[in-house]
Amino acid sequence: MPERYIRPRVRTVSSGLPGRHIWTARHNHFVIDDSPAHEGPGEAPGPAELFLAGITGCATLMIERLARAANAPLKWVEAAMEGVIDTAAHSEGPAVFVRARLEFLISGISRAQAEEFVATYKRR
Repeated sequence: MPERYIRPRVRTVSSGLPGRHIWTARHNHFVIDDSPAHEGPGEAPGPAELFLAGITGCATLMIERLARAANAPLKWVEAAMEGVIDTAAHSEGPAVFVRARLEFLISGISRAQAEEFVATYKRR
């Protein structure tokens, strides 16, 4: 039986290069850069991209789990997301997306079943 509680943990530390940090999850290490708009190097993915990656990763994994639970013949799932951040906007706290769009491409199941799985993802 799987554990009841899942406890993801990550850690991010500065690297000594302004605008570049190292993000760690378990034994995996990733470079994360601030964007040039915030005087960072902008070579590695930034926090906004990692945030969107978390959402799309959650989406594709959940669609796969839903299909498996329903014995649906899912062949492939893709989630793409784009967000817009207004760099001129001044808000308290971190930057926020003024707009975001999430799109799915799903193969192997009917359109109705794909729409059902996406609707379940949105509710959860």
